[in-house]
Amino acid sequence: MQTREFERHLGSFVRLLKKERTYLIKDDGENLISLLSEKENFVKILEEYHGDVSEKARELITKIKVQQEENLLLTQQAMSYQNMLMTTIKKNLGNSAGTYSKSAQVKGEIRTNLIDEEV
Repeated sequence: MQTREFERHLGSFVRLLKKERTYLIKDDGENLISLLSEKENFVKILEEYHGDVSEKARELITKIKVQQEENLLLTQQAMSYQNMLMTTIKKNLGNSAGTYSKSAQVKGEIRTNLIDEEV
């Protein structure tokens, strides 16, 4: 593979990572999954290249590194939010001591708020 072809692949990879960033921000899981196979194709290209690394290629590699780090932070943020949401829902479900009596009256307090007011 020639240097120019390698640079072209790096540029395509940068564009793919920016597309991934957009999907992460929009929380578009379906399209994120479809990008995985495309990302896997670039791994082979990057591993097989043994030529000279030009200045342009170094710049593209730096862009890739920065974009990958940003995408990783967005992924971690989304996972943290999902975990917090699930924990809050579990806590609210676990704290609901309300039950129904035979006369269809609710006994106990039922909390259904998603914001933790105890902090």
